[in-house]
Amino acid sequence: MAVRDGVVGALPLVLVGSAFMLLAQPPVKAWGAALGHWVPLLLVPYRVLGGLVAVYVTFSTAHSLARSYNLDAAACGLVSMAALFLAAFRLPPPGTPPVLEVARLGAGAIFAGLLLALACVELTRLFVQRKWTVRLPDTAPEPVVRSFVALLPALAMLSGTFALVHGAGVDLVRLLEQAAHPLLRAAGSLPAALAVAGVDSALWLLGVHASAALATLKPLWESMLLQNAEAAAAGLKELPHVATQPFYLWFVWQGGSGATLPLALLLLRARSAQLRTVGRAGIVPALFNINEPILFGAPVVLNGTLAVPFLLVPALSVASAYAALSFGWVTRPYLELPWTLPAPLGAWLSTGGDVRALLLQLFNLGMGLLLYWPFVRRYDAALLEKEAR
Repeated sequence: MAVRDGVVGALPLVLVGSAFMLLAQPPVKAWGAALGHWVPLLLVPYRVLGGLVAVYVTFSTAHSLARSYNLDAAACGLVSMAALFLAAFRLPPPGTPPVLEVARLGAGAIFAGLLLALACVELTRLFVQRKWTVRLPDTAPEPVVRSFVALLPALAMLSGTFALVHGAGVDLVRLLEQAAHPLLRAAGSLPAALAVAGVDSALWLLGVHASAALATLKPLWESMLLQNAEAAAAGLKELPHVATQPFYLWFVWQGGSGATLPLALLLLRARSAQLRTVGRAGIVPALFNINEPILFGAPVVLNGTLAVPFLLVPALSVASAYAALSFGWVTRPYLELPWTLPAPLGAWLSTGGDVRALLLQLFNLGMGLLLYWPFVRRYDAALLEKEAR
């Protein structure tokens, strides 16, 4: 939960950074040409926000975990963030001024930041439980008391980080970044994408919200998306990752889990009063990827008739979208956007204004309509017969 909260806590900053990147690299080329020398300036907020994402994730993760232990959340966040700066700093060649490289605090440093955040809070918890802290009289101001409680854990954490990184010569940031490469490749593979879509649909069919099960993938998805954004900011045409979170949001889960936007559209034309009412109530939320009215109103949950397309449509959407993005027919998503955007708009903006993303999204929508139609028709006929009795 702390890791999830850490990644989610940094999302507003990443969203703002993505907005500035979209301004610097607009969907219409003529607009980009008109910006001229303003482009590097407009990229500054992205480099400060998205480019330093590991700093924000580290603080948010430590803050969340410390709060769950009733520790000083702000102090733990600051110490873990300082440990990340210490781990990312590299001594410059002799005769050159010391510089903390921004590139060392981006997407690749997220995993080092998470490790340091968790270690810092657990170390602080150990010191507080054993009462290895500097205790002041009760008459001292509370902020001063908290600062002194955090003093010895901070000394231990920062000294240990310094000894490991600069004493033993272990480049913690690079080591964990390289160790995460197989995880990123695995999480971004076609089998993994199919597994994500399958698990998500299967849990919803049982009435279980799938976000908790998929929360462990958020750091990997965020890291992949930010690496795509860094490559796009550098002007590279081929971005490194396919199955980032926007891949699922805009091309697989149109209307929400199970790709229920085509289902909502079909329910509008249902003959039974129940399904037609659910379709009218659920179509507007489905346009914004909120599908609980459809899932529990039709219902889809524990419904054997609709289970087949609910599992099949996302799987086939994964296959078609993965092929299109892998072969370069559509630009791979690289911008973070709110998940409540309508799928066509999200697909277009997340790919930097690639019109082919709209065509892919419409293709998957049409495929979903064809696959859902016979099952909805059979379910509609059964309900209509029941209503007629």
